[in-house]
Amino acid sequence: MQSLALDFVFFLTVFTVPILAHALSFPNSSDSAVGVLWTFPNETWIENLAVRHTGEILCTSLNRAALYSINPFSHIASTVHQFEAGDGLLGIAEIDFDVFVVASANVSLTTSTAEEGSAKMWKVDFRQLEPKVSLVANLVDVGLPDGIAVLPDTRRLVLLADAAKGVVWSVDTESGDYAIVTQNEAFIPTNSQIPLGIDGIHISNGYLFFTNFGNNLLGRLQISVNGTARGRVETIASLAHPDDFAVAKNGLIYVAGDNTLYRVSLNGSVSILAGGSNDPTLEGCTSAQFGRTSLDRDVLYIGTNGGILSPVDGIHGGQVLALNVGLFD
Repeated sequence: MQSLALDFVFFLTVFTVPILAHALSFPNSSDSAVGVLWTFPNETWIENLAVRHTGEILCTSLNRAALYSINPFSHIASTVHQFEAGDGLLGIAEIDFDVFVVASANVSLTTSTAEEGSAKMWKVDFRQLEPKVSLVANLVDVGLPDGIAVLPDTRRLVLLADAAKGVVWSVDTESGDYAIVTQNEAFIPTNSQIPLGIDGIHISNGYLFFTNFGNNLLGRLQISVNGTARGRVETIASLAHPDDFAVAKNGLIYVAGDNTLYRVSLNGSVSILAGGSNDPTLEGCTSAQFGRTSLDRDVLYIGTNGGILSPVDGIHGGQVLALNVGLFD
């Protein structure tokens, strides 16, 4: 993996206290509780995050067509793989021990649309000295691939949100076969100004949790082991431009969207943990993932696009931020 130490701007807290430790010990329940773990060069859009068993944070970049890795403990960033121009990276999920799949497409940031037939899915295998990247499938029928969720009883099958067509696809990560598995009106983009429907997806306790970005919706749908619907969509909450999110073990949902980190309970109660529509703290936040080690299990990592589309305080490099949600209990 190629080091990015010379290309990235890295911020330390005063007295060189590591950012992660700073985020773990903040006493305030406000924007000051957010620590900047890493800042990328200007106009680097970080779209989604995944966390390896080692604690390293994988970051997909939509406009740089690259998969990055950040070690939150040693403060080292690297490029896992540089894809071809036009293969902007979106959703990512772990399908096996240290094996991930990632979706890509040639996406226009100005129109929020993808070039027809450009969607793909890739496999990234870290189980050898150098990561191995291979093509799973050309997803020529997919509109705009976004969130990915692994079906827990199969592992080889993943669900893929199509933000343009408003459907969920099932993709076999071994054979490359794919087909629409679930359709619902709640997935469809109906906002003419924001042509994005179902966006982030996660599976928890037999439910497919999802956001509809253009329709300002967080909902869930009970599904079978192969991903087909088993009930009706339940609306959990209405949120401004909800993007990707993380579901905690206690059932709380942490949603990134509209420069804001929302905490949502299943009864629909919503609280804002940090940021706000006109607040630059989480400017352009796109995604959220919890740490996986004993040191950071309560730390929520948040990816941002640096405000490329709707800057609050000018356009900056995308960031990975850290917030200890345990401070808000």
